[in-house]
Amino acid sequence: MYRMKNLTLLLLLSTFFCFAQKQEKETVYLLFDNMNEDKCNVEDGSGNSEKLNKYRKLNDTKISYLIICNEYFAYDYKKSKVDTCSINILANLKIVDLAYIEKKKSENVMRYNPFKKIYIIEKISDTKVIKYDVTWIGDWNMIRD
Repeated sequence: MYRMKNLTLLLLLSTFFCFAQKQEKETVYLLFDNMNEDKCNVEDGSGNSEKLNKYRKLNDTKISYLIICNEYFAYDYKKSKVDTCSINILANLKIVDLAYIEKKKSENVMRYNPFKKIYIIEKISDTKVIKYDVTWIGDWNMIRD
């Protein structure tokens, strides 16, 4: 009887893991508006929070961090090229907002990144945008040198 319970539990768990692995990952695009003056409450790690600009950039010698509220996206200068495009490409892209990204993150039982690729789109003129191929810095990964 004990073996039958273990076998049933094992079968259920393996089925769950199989279905979890078969979810299609999607490519999404987030708009990054560095000129936007909206604010977000950002925690500093000690329980305190302060209002900071919703869209922020931190530049390092190797990596640029594009930050939207509390979510960090990293762009590696050496591994990726900046793609400057016509603003007309926006009509053909799956543009999502931060709420969509956070919803997918919260639905993720297995704690893996639910996206195949994330691009951040930054408008640089009335006719041009920059497309960054970024790594989402979440609970499941870290950038390695």
